[in-house]
Amino acid sequence: MDSSKIMDVNRNFPTTPTSDELKPPIFTPRECSSSSADSHSNIYALNLTHIPEVHTPITDFSFNEQSRREREIAHQSSVITRDSFRTTYSSLQTMLSQMQLKVAAAFLQETEYLQQREQRLEHEERTLTDRQRQLETIRHERERMEEDFLQIKDRIDAAVVHVTKFKTDGSEILENLFTESRQIDEQLSYLIAESMASLARSRTIIHSKTNEFHHKSDEIRSEIQDRMALINQTESAISVMLELVHSLNQLNSEHSQDLSIVKTDFDRKYQEFYDLSETTKHHWDTKKELEQIYLLEDEKNQAQKDLLEQTLLLENLKTILGKAVIP
Repeated sequence: MDSSKIMDVNRNFPTTPTSDELKPPIFTPRECSSSSADSHSNIYALNLTHIPEVHTPITDFSFNEQSRREREIAHQSSVITRDSFRTTYSSLQTMLSQMQLKVAAAFLQETEYLQQREQRLEHEERTLTDRQRQLETIRHERERMEEDFLQIKDRIDAAVVHVTKFKTDGSEILENLFTESRQIDEQLSYLIAESMASLARSRTIIHSKTNEFHHKSDEIRSEIQDRMALINQTESAISVMLELVHSLNQLNSEHSQDLSIVKTDFDRKYQEFYDLSETTKHHWDTKKELEQIYLLEDEKNQAQKDLLEQTLLLENLKTILGKAVIP
C-alpha cells in the first residue's frame, strides 16, 4: 500500500528538466581562443594597414550576434529553471497541505472515537458497580437465612431437650409434642426448600453475570486491538509523508546544484564577454540577469525553510501519536 501511494505521488509530480537541459551551451577554450585569436589578428591587420577611418562591419555583426545568442541562452536557461522550480514548489506545497488535512481529520476522528469509548467504559463501570451491590445484597440475605437456620436448629435442640425431660408426662404431652415437632419439621422443610431455591437462584445469577462480564471483556479487548491497528496505520501514513518530505529536500538540493552550475557558467561567460568588450569597446548590462539569479537563490532558500518547517511539524505529530499509543 505504501509503495502504491509513493508511485501515485511521483506520478503526479511535474517533470522537471534535467541538469543537462538547463545548462547553457559551454564554449570550449579552443573556440574561445580561436575567436579571440581571430579578433586579435583582425586588430593587428588593421594596425598594420595604417588606413585611417576603416571599419570592419562584418566582424562587429558576428560578435554582436554571438553576444545576443549568449544573452538569449542565459536568459532562457534562467527562465526555464525558475518556472520548473516554481511549478515543482507549488505542487509540493499543495500535496503537503492535503496530507496535513488528512492527518488532522484522522486525528480528530480518533479523538472522538476515544471519547465515545471512554463514556461507554464509564457506563459499563457504573453497571458493574450496581451489579456488585446486588451481589452484596444477595450475600447479606444468605447470611440472614443461615442465621435463621441456626436459630431454628437451636429451637429444635431445645425442643428435643424438652421432649426428653418431659417424656414421663403422658401421651397427651407426647401427642402435643409430636404435633409441635411435626409443625416444626414442616416449617424447617419449607425454610430449607426456600433456602436451597434461593441458593440456586443466586448461583444462576452469579454465573450469568460472570458470563456477561467475560463477554464484555472480550469486546473491549477486540476494540482495543482495532484502535491499535488504526494508530499503526496513522503512523505508517506519517512515515510515508516524512519520506516524501525527505525526497523533496533531496530534489531541492539538486536544484540548488543546478543553480550554482548556471551561476558559475554565467560568471565565466560574463568575464569572457567583459574581456572582449574591453577589446572591441562594446558594453552590455548584466545587472538584470544577476538580480534574477539572486532572486532564484532567495526563492530556493525560502522553499528549503518551508520544507524544514513542514518536516518538523510532521515529526512532532508523529511523536504526539506515539505518546498517545504508549498508555
